[in-house]
Amino acid sequence: MRILPAWNSPLRDWQRRACETVRTHQKTDFLATATPAAGKTRFALRVAHEFLKTGRALRLLVVCPTSHLRRQWADAAGAVGLQLDPALTNERAWEASDYHGAAVTYQHVCSSPETVRRGCLAKPTLVILDELHHAGDGKQWGRALKTALEPAVFRLILSGTPFRSDNDAIPFVRYVQGESQPDFSYGYSEALCDGVCRPILFPSYEGELTWVSKGREHTATFEDGLPIDRRRERLKTALLQESWLGSVIADAHEQLVRVRREEQPDAGGLIVTMDQDHARWVTDLVGRVTGGRAAVAVSDDPQASGVIDTFAGDRRQQWLVAVNMVSEGVDIPRLRVGVYGTNVLTEMYFRQVVGRFVRMQDHVPKPQRAWLYLPKDPILAHYAWRIKEERDHVLEDIPLAGQRDLFGRVTVSTNEYRPLMAVARMDKVIGEEDVERSSRSAIAVAQPVALHELKQELRDLHRLLVAAVARLSGVDHRRLNAELIARTGSRIDQATVEQLRKRIRLLEQWRDHGYDGKR
Repeated sequence: MRILPAWNSPLRDWQRRACETVRTHQKTDFLATATPAAGKTRFALRVAHEFLKTGRALRLLVVCPTSHLRRQWADAAGAVGLQLDPALTNERAWEASDYHGAAVTYQHVCSSPETVRRGCLAKPTLVILDELHHAGDGKQWGRALKTALEPAVFRLILSGTPFRSDNDAIPFVRYVQGESQPDFSYGYSEALCDGVCRPILFPSYEGELTWVSKGREHTATFEDGLPIDRRRERLKTALLQESWLGSVIADAHEQLVRVRREEQPDAGGLIVTMDQDHARWVTDLVGRVTGGRAAVAVSDDPQASGVIDTFAGDRRQQWLVAVNMVSEGVDIPRLRVGVYGTNVLTEMYFRQVVGRFVRMQDHVPKPQRAWLYLPKDPILAHYAWRIKEERDHVLEDIPLAGQRDLFGRVTVSTNEYRPLMAVARMDKVIGEEDVERSSRSAIAVAQPVALHELKQELRDLHRLLVAAVARLSGVDHRRLNAELIARTGSRIDQATVEQLRKRIRLLEQWRDHGYDGKR
């Protein structure tokens, strides 16, 4: 194995504290959650360096979600003297002797767990599991990971967000009531106060939206209460109509141009989209709206990783359009403006997208605000308010129906959904007051949300959860509300914030684990 040079990269305070916690940890598994852009990679590499330097491990294996991240891990490790093979295949159990280890994907491990296991048995191996929740897709992956990585001398698990085990528990993770329990946690509020992350604003957009579903025409705004299927259609209508999304992109582009002119000449923008066809349509739309050409990265393009790398380094390129490729882990610090153009409504995904915009840069003047433009869908608005409030979070995962293909491959019938018209209207910028205030203060302190606004956001989420529980359990709304009144002591219109939150916790439990009411 190559000689390992001394560690000479500075650590942030939280990284030093986390390393000390690892040193005193008595178990084989250690889960560290840190907000996106806080520096999880450097912390993990410092742990790996110490393990290898002291002989506690003789090999490092990094497991990450994508091939692009394999190369990113190898580059980051190489910068601190740790040499990783990012191209190890299942034809070999271990890398060449002049490497300190390898970077592989979860798919690599789970497609040949016995091969990976042999590598871990051949040399005492430290395993870094990057965003391990990707392995929660089913029991088969869980079993394969356990088989492959059980012999490791230590497993360091990294995540940018807490995660739940609503179906199959992920191996090596400790849970309490379905929630992963970190051994060290560093949140967004701490990162803001430490100047590690940028403050982010959320311009939210209303609009008149019209579509046809099951032979009937529907018209609604995002403030209108609708059944869950209609809500999905309403959001897709906005994202599929040039008259709505084009207006949002135009405003986002105006913001990006201002940032490039006044603050950061190489600032970039990112639009996350629903699927590959939508990404290509949005790329054309960006061209029509801005007069410039956007880069596009979709998973079926073998050049997608190269596109991302080129965009990250080319200060002339303004916009990148992508599907999933940059939802987490990919490091493009110059991103300052984004558009949430996807119908994925899990908070974990939303926070992963937010994480692409909050990495601070030393050469850019503070406060380095970022903007993520989004539809004022009640669920997305609620997530944005949660980030604004800078408090601890429990993830919701409201299930969605599979996406329909709306790009010419669908047979039109009166039962199909068809978007007809959408007009965007700027509503509010979630979090603007806090950032304006923090830019005048040495320490970013969150301004409390007006009580009526907070209650309205909670009621919006409550309404969505009641509909989801009713649909999943077959229990009607009246019966659910009677049970909620009995358990919380208040009607919805008279509930305090704490009573509303108790209602939401109950509904989330019923949604995830089934209704347990006796009434």
